[in-house]
Amino acid sequence: TGTDGSDHQYRMVVEKKYHKVADTKKRLRTLIALQALYYGCFIAWNCGIPLTEGQRPAPVVGVMPAVGFLALIAGRKGVGYGNERSNGTALLGYAFLSAVGFALALGNAFIMQTRVHYAESYPARFGTAMQQKFGVDQSLMQAVGTMLEGCLHTSGFLLQALGAYLAISLKSLAQTKRQ
Repeated sequence: TGTDGSDHQYRMVVEKKYHKVADTKKRLRTLIALQALYYGCFIAWNCGIPLTEGQRPAPVVGVMPAVGFLALIAGRKGVGYGNERSNGTALLGYAFLSAVGFALALGNAFIMQTRVHYAESYPARFGTAMQQKFGVDQSLMQAVGTMLEGCLHTSGFLLQALGAYLAISLKSLAQTKRQ
């Protein structure tokens, strides 16, 4: 049987803090998926160009995804599965590893933009490879490569910083929820 709605003031309402925790968990799960996508793109960009030239990728290409993979595992464990409670220690580990990932992404961007000669940069090498394989204008492909690399660096900064922020937020929300 239904009601006429006049009993609304007597119904149970879920407190706002529980909605905030659920919303933050949802955002963090989405961010973790985006971080996984970012690391896939990072590996493709930073391994693809050297490997097509028969060279070895830079060492940071192995370090950043390793830190990222550990962060993804800690983040997933920290958020919990389904309605499982958050794991505060794993969230702190995820926040720390995301901060390390941010520092590595910043270092990688700095090196790629300031220490690598322009003619040897990945965008320049990308443009040359596209011209040789497909006959596309080298300067156009170099510009496209520069934009791709810039987007990759920017998304790395943002995803790592947001990951650390959301993990710390979720940890603090989960603590207030238990009090």
